[in-house]
Amino acid sequence: MSEQGLRLHPIIIVENTIRTAIALLIIIFFTAGESLDMLIIAGLAAAALVVLLVFYYRQWKLTFVRFGETDIVVERKTLFKLKKTIPYSRIASVNLNRGVLNRLSGTSKLLVNINSGYNAIKPEASLTFEQHFADRLRNDISRHVYSDEMPSFEEVEQVVRFTTMDVILHGLFSVPTQQSIIGAFFLLNSIVEQYRVAVGEVDAGPGGVLISLLMFFIFLALPAIRHMIYYYGFKVHRQGDTIFLEHGLIRTYKTSFRISRINAIRVKNTLFSRLLRRSSIEAEVVGIGSDDGSGNTRPLISLLASDTTTQSLLQELVPEFIYERQTEKQPAGARRVLVVKGIVASAAIIAAMAYPSLLAYRGLSGEGSGIVGALLPYALPIVTALVVLAIAYSVSVSLRVREVDTGEELFTFVNGILDREMVIMSYDRVQMVHVVRGPLARHFDVSSAKVFMLSSTGTSSISSGLFSEERLERIGDIVMERAAAMKH
Repeated sequence: MSEQGLRLHPIIIVENTIRTAIALLIIIFFTAGESLDMLIIAGLAAAALVVLLVFYYRQWKLTFVRFGETDIVVERKTLFKLKKTIPYSRIASVNLNRGVLNRLSGTSKLLVNINSGYNAIKPEASLTFEQHFADRLRNDISRHVYSDEMPSFEEVEQVVRFTTMDVILHGLFSVPTQQSIIGAFFLLNSIVEQYRVAVGEVDAGPGGVLISLLMFFIFLALPAIRHMIYYYGFKVHRQGDTIFLEHGLIRTYKTSFRISRINAIRVKNTLFSRLLRRSSIEAEVVGIGSDDGSGNTRPLISLLASDTTTQSLLQELVPEFIYERQTEKQPAGARRVLVVKGIVASAAIIAAMAYPSLLAYRGLSGEGSGIVGALLPYALPIVTALVVLAIAYSVSVSLRVREVDTGEELFTFVNGILDREMVIMSYDRVQMVHVVRGPLARHFDVSSAKVFMLSSTGTSSISSGLFSEERLERIGDIVMERAAAMKH
């Protein structure tokens, strides 16, 4: 490690200038775009660009990084001075990130994350160096953090090799079910509208079809494409006590973290992925933030894969979170609570929609033609009926799906209606357990619990279904008992 101060690669001057300039142009456009002449706007933009270049050049010139034997020191000697010291003992992960500018300039971002929920989403330090030098620094830091070098993905046999088709399927079927249904509805609506225009039933116009296609793109196509780009070339393997991840098409990511940093494991599936018998695996890890603004800070350690492959990956990657589970479904008291709540909610919706439905029937009777015209007067009653059916379905599925299990070292919640997840948590990583009993739940002798723990997004909470108070309070008791035992 070098005790001398190092400057970052000057490409950060360009990167920071572009990012800030785009933000300023958007502000100018929406605040004064119509009142100012284009020549004035161009002059302001040019002046702002020069000022930004000078500002970020000076910031780059006066910023130094020192890699010592015990810590990393980032020091900025500008007007607003900054000195940030990061001990190696506090580092949770050291990751590499390469965006478009990094690829063009042959550089990499070295992202240093600490084990803290306060700044969990963003890395503690983002350091841009020439690519080979960044790789060498990552290996050097890893020797302090992990006591070994970072292996190359090419040198390690992967547990499962994910293909491009796996990435495409993950992108398509990992979108939340509600979004997928809304997106599919707008796509179907655009097809129907286009057909009606084609047969001459309605006049051609740019509004209906384009708006529907835009909504389809926002709700379904865009998230699916984003996932495909983000997880392209997905690789995962475990070496010793460390998991290594690599993925990305436009911006590449190389991430690693210790098994000891994992607070919980989530096995997730959506309605459509469940029909294909596919599930994905996520890990709750503190200290793997990425400053790319994507928000994908919770690491995915498996794309949507067959249930058999998912179980195999759990055994290979995180056997510490595998244990013999004896799950418990929600008791009879939970059924009564959910049924009463469902009846009350359904009655309220029917009462609220009765008068608007009557007005809609009177106003829309005889309007339009064909199937759409015939159904239009009954649109609100149909929607009301569908909502009531959805409430009844959610009650039925909740009773069938929600589970709890309390083992010796781990415990599990199973939740979800359309999108479902099994969360396996460690008692030693829990911060708080809240057991809640409302008036209705208290009458039927059931409770719900909310478990709080640190995560890659700060603090996360996982809620349970309705179970006996003694069963849920036992989780908090075990947490306190283990905490007391660790102190001694």
